[in-house]
Amino acid sequence: MTSLITSLRNAWETRFYRWIDQRSPRARQVHLNRKNLYTFPNLTGLLYTAITFVIWLLGTNYQNNLILALSYLLVSIFVVSILHAFANLAGISIRFVGARPAFAGDPAAFVLELNCINKAGCDNLELRWPGGETQVITLDHNEPQQVIVRAQSVQRGYLRPGRLLVQSRFPLGIIRCWTWLNLDASALIYPAPIFTDEPHAQASNGREEGGTSQRGGDDFSGLRDYQAGDPIKHIAWKQFAQDKGLFTKEYEAYLSAEKWLDWDSLNHPQELRLSGLCYWALDYERRQIPYGLRLPGLNLAPALGEHHQQAVLTALGEFNLPREAKHAR
Repeated sequence: MTSLITSLRNAWETRFYRWIDQRSPRARQVHLNRKNLYTFPNLTGLLYTAITFVIWLLGTNYQNNLILALSYLLVSIFVVSILHAFANLAGISIRFVGARPAFAGDPAAFVLELNCINKAGCDNLELRWPGGETQVITLDHNEPQQVIVRAQSVQRGYLRPGRLLVQSRFPLGIIRCWTWLNLDASALIYPAPIFTDEPHAQASNGREEGGTSQRGGDDFSGLRDYQAGDPIKHIAWKQFAQDKGLFTKEYEAYLSAEKWLDWDSLNHPQELRLSGLCYWALDYERRQIPYGLRLPGLNLAPALGEHHQQAVLTALGEFNLPREAKHAR
């Protein structure tokens, strides 16, 4: 029974939002008017109408003009509230200014600019993305105001927050005037920084100045006395044949002195590898260590600064995204 109700609700919402999109297609700026505003009594308003109806029944039954006058007054207030609730939102323009990138799992900030042409302004205006926090603001006549409305992110890529809920219960809280705006808004979501093994890049010639080395590479570094358990293939048979003793060959890998976020240096699934590169990019920037980025098909030279960090994080956030997702920004 619950699944049936959920499926029916989803089907109704799909048809309803399709109808809304036909009336107000996606745009970066929307003006609120009679074509995209809806008014209806909320729960308090329905209770108000029920009480008004009971008062009217009492006045009619007992033929009491004073009670009837009270019921007519309540009806008049109800009707006037509808007009004021609509007028409070009509004439507002909402424009998408931009979005601030965020890391996966954190809320993304969308910057909106609102302007009201009504001389009385707009009171108690509520803005909210689906599943996000509600922002309540008041607008003055012809004074544009920017507001940040946040939407929760889940995974890296470009986040489309969905329809923006704009509503108000002004003036008496018994009538709800609202609309769902399909703004052309998106925000880039970076990978969530997760600690992994530090990535490294091998030097091109094997022995760069200032580089470091680690054991277990392919470059021969010398001989040492044989120890039990050393691989047979590393035994220096030539020296043994010359009766010089039993020695083991040692090999090293020489690492570059530059810090590189090298895709091939990590052995993890794609998303964890991107999260690890993101973690070390933030760490190198914090410690002021120049770093570069090597991804399949992309190479960013080592550098520092906010611009370089944004370029690296953007490359990580957009890595392997579908083409249509990149065009959605």
